[in-house]
Amino acid sequence: MTSAPAGATPIDERLAASALAVMREAGAVGADATATTLRQLHGGWSRHSYVLDVADPERGQLACIVRVRPAGAVLDTDLVQEYRTFAALQDLPVPTPAVFGLHADGDTPFGGPFFVMSRLEGESPNVWNARERRVLEEDWAAGRRIADDLARHLATIHGLTGEAAEAIVPARSFAQTVEHWRGVWEEQRLVRDPIVDEAFHWVASRTPDPVRPRLVHGDYRIGNCLVDRGRLSGILDWELAHVGDPRFDLGYLALPYSSGKLFAPGSELLGGVADRDWFLARYADLTGDEVDLEVVRTFSVIAALMLTAITATGIRVFRDGGSTDVRMLWSRFIMPGLRQDMADLMGWR
Repeated sequence: MTSAPAGATPIDERLAASALAVMREAGAVGADATATTLRQLHGGWSRHSYVLDVADPERGQLACIVRVRPAGAVLDTDLVQEYRTFAALQDLPVPTPAVFGLHADGDTPFGGPFFVMSRLEGESPNVWNARERRVLEEDWAAGRRIADDLARHLATIHGLTGEAAEAIVPARSFAQTVEHWRGVWEEQRLVRDPIVDEAFHWVASRTPDPVRPRLVHGDYRIGNCLVDRGRLSGILDWELAHVGDPRFDLGYLALPYSSGKLFAPGSELLGGVADRDWFLARYADLTGDEVDLEVVRTFSVIAALMLTAITATGIRVFRDGGSTDVRMLWSRFIMPGLRQDMADLMGWR
């Protein structure tokens, strides 16, 4: 079943067998395929990821990722929906992994439902790391290739509308988006927060003029992409995708948090990759849509509220014993910066 190279970390036979069984059932590998590498990657709060290398006499070598929704995940999101999103995106000129099979039942050796997808070349830039942030800023100064890729691919994603998009992910109006995250916050918070409470009232009073609903990534930032040799080679983490107002992705990207702000200010570039005005103008040129900065500001506050609600969820999961991942508790340090961003965006100072 498995054949780890000499000196390599032993492969968990149960995990390998489970992943290979799913791939065989989907027709992605043959009966004699074996796992040569299987190891868990660091990171992942609401999903766990494993590197899986497969040797198949029929199809050759396959480089894969096993994506798992573990018990005690920080987000209650649908892994099956994410799998279907990846499958549907194969027809778009957007760099996303191919999918090789799904196990939707939560009772698995991986500790939850999982799917197997191809492993793309590249690394995810950490915009909170000063060295990696400088690399992105140098790309902006030298050629803007990453910035242009990020704008072009977002325009392509937002080009998916109507029934084609709604067949993949649920539709959510502006009001439903606000109320969804308000509901998560109210359910998961440990204390009242006057800034958060006021921010929910503030965004609810600023309903923008409607636009045609489109596919929204929901977590579109450079850290959820892969970069290989100076170009965007993959767009990942579609678990928050929905059909709705595409300006959500612009507001999320424009949030200082997405530029690497944590204990200290991050990059001055939008998302750590581009001048804000340039990026929004480039997006408008690609889509033909005018970008209203006030609407972007509203969605930036909604993005901050979403992140605050997600952070509160992680803290509660850890406190209630649903996870021993101390990063969920450590994430409370994100909240002061998000509160500051909300206050600034609402013009409180």
